[in-house]
Amino acid sequence: MAKIFYVHWDEAEAKALAASLQSAGHQVRLHFKMGANPALGDFAADALVVSLDRLPSHGKQMAEWFRKAKARRKRPIIFVGGLPEKVSLTRGFFPNSVFCEHSQAAEAVGRLFSSI
Repeated sequence: MAKIFYVHWDEAEAKALAASLQSAGHQVRLHFKMGANPALGDFAADALVVSLDRLPSHGKQMAEWFRKAKARRKRPIIFVGGLPEKVSLTRGFFPNSVFCEHSQAAEAVGRLFSSI
């Protein structure tokens, strides 16, 4: 299965929301600390999942950071949740990304990596 870097700005919520991805067999590394640099280290993330429920502009910044690295440029980004106007705005910046509800995240990741 896939290695997922999951961004959500509340630790308890992040753990709960990422549980469906873990239950589906994906390895998940969480990032929930504002102002802290993401620590991927030796975790070669196959995809980024960004929650748009809290601080969607920061989620957009995380997606830009993820895409900036040449090694991750072609890796998928999945945006989950968020208010319709925030989703629409983010979709304008990341038109090739996947957008879905939290309850659909594991299924969306599964479809992206089903051929691996």
